[in-house]
Amino acid sequence: MFAVVIPTYNEASNIRLLAKEVLSVGKEFSVIIVDDDSGDGTGKIAEELRRKSPKRVFVIHRKKKRGLGGAYIAGFKKALELNAKLVFSMDADFSHDPKVLPEFAEKISQGFDVVLGSRYIKGGGVSWTGTRLALSKGANTLAKTLLGIPANDLTTGFRCYKREVLGKIGLDSVRSNGYSFLEEVLYLCYKKGFRIGEIPIFFKNRTEGQSKLGRKEILNFFLTVIRLKLKG
Repeated sequence: MFAVVIPTYNEASNIRLLAKEVLSVGKEFSVIIVDDDSGDGTGKIAEELRRKSPKRVFVIHRKKKRGLGGAYIAGFKKALELNAKLVFSMDADFSHDPKVLPEFAEKISQGFDVVLGSRYIKGGGVSWTGTRLALSKGANTLAKTLLGIPANDLTTGFRCYKREVLGKIGLDSVRSNGYSFLEEVLYLCYKKGFRIGEIPIFFKNRTEGQSKLGRKEILNFFLTVIRLKLKG
């Protein structure tokens, strides 16, 4: 079983089709939707999907909007409980293409423990230009330089972990709860000696719903880099 963890908050316009596309990739794929009490009916749609495919769709409902990091931890723990061999993470807004999922599994089979969907290696890319692109690349360069992680896209949310990785890094010890959760988990993987690989992806801007990334999340990213560097 391969479990794809998808945190949601007000993704009613995306989640039904996204889950369908993930499940269509292969019969070994399952979906774990972690909904943070969406006000647009996302949770109800998730339950409909679960009832239609109870062996492949799992739903976790959390009260209030409690952060991306906590949502991922809840989803990862559920995946481990289900004995998933590989655990994926991806955005709910179609910024990440479900058709790429098998490429992560193929890369894992080459001896990697964690595989990142990278926007910043040959073959990858983003639909951004200007300030946003410069900020993203700059943040990744800074984090890579200070933390020493051998990867080019530390902030990507499109990932695949072997189950053993999530069982050994100590999920409950992760302090970050927003988007900086992604860099902290990757840093823990690196410090534990797990082998990190990358595959190219193209990151598309969402076409439905609203982005959740704001100035506070950007600030937290830089503060987390500093905290992890000082921690060593």
